[in-house]
Amino acid sequence: MEDILLEPLKAYTECYDKLFDENAENYFADLVKKSNIDVELNRSTVKALNKEIAHVKRIEKEQSKLKRCRGLLIALIVFGVLFFAIGLYAVITAVNFLWLISVFAGVAAIAVSSAVICNVVNPRLRRHDEEKSEREEKSRELYEQCCEQTAPLNALFESSATKYLIEKTVGKIVVDDNFDMRRYDYLSGKYGFGDNDDTSRSTIAVLSGEILGNPFVVDRELVEEMGTKKYTGSLTIHWTTSYTDSQGRRHTQHHSQTLYASLDKPCPYYNEQTRLIYGNEAAPSLCFTHEPSHAERYSEKELERHVRKQGKKLHKLQRKAMTDDDPSTNFTEMGNAKFDALFGAVDRNNEVEFRVLFTPLAQKNMMDLLTDKNHYGDDFYFYKRGCLNYVSSEHSSEWDFDTSYKRYFSHDVDDSFNKFLTFNKHYFKSLYFELAPILSIPVYQQLKPVEYIYQTEYFRNYTCYEAECAVNGMGYSKFEHAESVTPSILKTKLLSKQGGTDTLEICAYSYKTVEHVESVPVFGGDGLTHLVPVVWQEYVPLVQMSNVKLKQLEITDKEYENEIRQGELPEVLSAHGSAANYLHKLLCCLVTPQTVDSSFDEDINGIIKKLSGGK
Repeated sequence: MEDILLEPLKAYTECYDKLFDENAENYFADLVKKSNIDVELNRSTVKALNKEIAHVKRIEKEQSKLKRCRGLLIALIVFGVLFFAIGLYAVITAVNFLWLISVFAGVAAIAVSSAVICNVVNPRLRRHDEEKSEREEKSRELYEQCCEQTAPLNALFESSATKYLIEKTVGKIVVDDNFDMRRYDYLSGKYGFGDNDDTSRSTIAVLSGEILGNPFVVDRELVEEMGTKKYTGSLTIHWTTSYTDSQGRRHTQHHSQTLYASLDKPCPYYNEQTRLIYGNEAAPSLCFTHEPSHAERYSEKELERHVRKQGKKLHKLQRKAMTDDDPSTNFTEMGNAKFDALFGAVDRNNEVEFRVLFTPLAQKNMMDLLTDKNHYGDDFYFYKRGCLNYVSSEHSSEWDFDTSYKRYFSHDVDDSFNKFLTFNKHYFKSLYFELAPILSIPVYQQLKPVEYIYQTEYFRNYTCYEAECAVNGMGYSKFEHAESVTPSILKTKLLSKQGGTDTLEICAYSYKTVEHVESVPVFGGDGLTHLVPVVWQEYVPLVQMSNVKLKQLEITDKEYENEIRQGELPEVLSAHGSAANYLHKLLCCLVTPQTVDSSFDEDINGIIKKLSGGK
């Protein structure tokens, strides 16, 4: 069964897509059975609720029509008053007795419009208001009944469902609870994976796991990139010129012109970037780069032309490599023109190791993936640097990492099922196709990693990636400088390790703006140079320091929230800090400098001990 993964696109299309649906449906059905809710009763109640809601909408639509009608009638009354007043004035001043028609028309408009409003429109509006109130009250009652009916089901949802379904569907893929120090130690010590110490990037989401023992991490970062912003200004100038006409008369002519000027000044821009990092010992010296070609958008004829065109370029590159003394230019064609043209990787540094990876089956898998029109096609970057492989796709921006059980809550069991299936199906597809370029290389699945000797003690409890993810989960506004006008890049620094708690210093990097006016010389139509004022903003760096404590709790996020609502944990947290967040089983608490060296670890351990019955 698992050998089908050696052809990942075929495996997804023919097996995993349907299998995941089945597993998700069975999982949900088991929850429904365990909850012992009456599904048919809920459907009946929801149907009645939707009927009442539809009635309310129809009433609101009818009310809107009646109110528009009343507005027109009121306008007609106003016009009637005007006609009456003008006509009466004209008759009194003996302008013309035909103006009596205006008087009578005004009186008729006032009388008829008032009668329709008082006897037709307003009574209907009152009846609609009464009916609407009754329907809304009935809707509230039915909604409360629906919520009571689905409450036992909602209570059974767990955030770990997504992890369970992925591992049940594809047994070779393991998803971690969090990116822990052992996984980081393996990636770092064995493959050279480093810390995220770049102050222009901050991890906002992270997911780790392994494929047959080979580790991977998916890291989403908030990235600051310094670019430029164009500022414009204008100045209107005036001048006069004189001329003499053909009869010798002197004339003065006035002129005006608006001068424009612009300046390009530095400005920070922020975006989110997602990448997969995968470690494998196969082809340990190989480096190459693949960039997306969007081959899936080509028709058959366009694809043939593209292959021919790229083939000529690659053939020239090979001839140059054969005659060039530079050892870095050693490109040799693969003998598969389509693969070479679509995958590229002409910067590869080791032809032997490249062929070890890209066997005929790997080439076929990759071409199938690049030209696939039913999913994402070639929308990804794939670059290898030694034992580390990096994949970054365009479709990863649509991947929602939040697996919280709350997203499935609903008063409608069918709606809850649709939410459950839709989210998890998309999550699985996002992860699978992020891994697809890696899975397309069978050697990666066939090479089991040799035993790695882990450290017995780590200088910190939690990785810097999970630490940044935890503080970003609280929202950067809790850490930003008071004068900040931009998002904040949050970076963490370990201050101390005490038991199972890490005390971290948080540096929030952001900017404030300072307004400047710069005069730009511009040549005008009067033959003179004028200074055009341009207002621009200088972005001045800011750094705000805070402290947090990070501790892993072996409880689910649901258990944590129950403890927050009903237990002693809020009292303990308030004694140490001002805000807290729980993500990936990690408790992150924003603390004051006075409580940095307090008994946080001991106090939290006491709470957890009570939760576990003193064990």
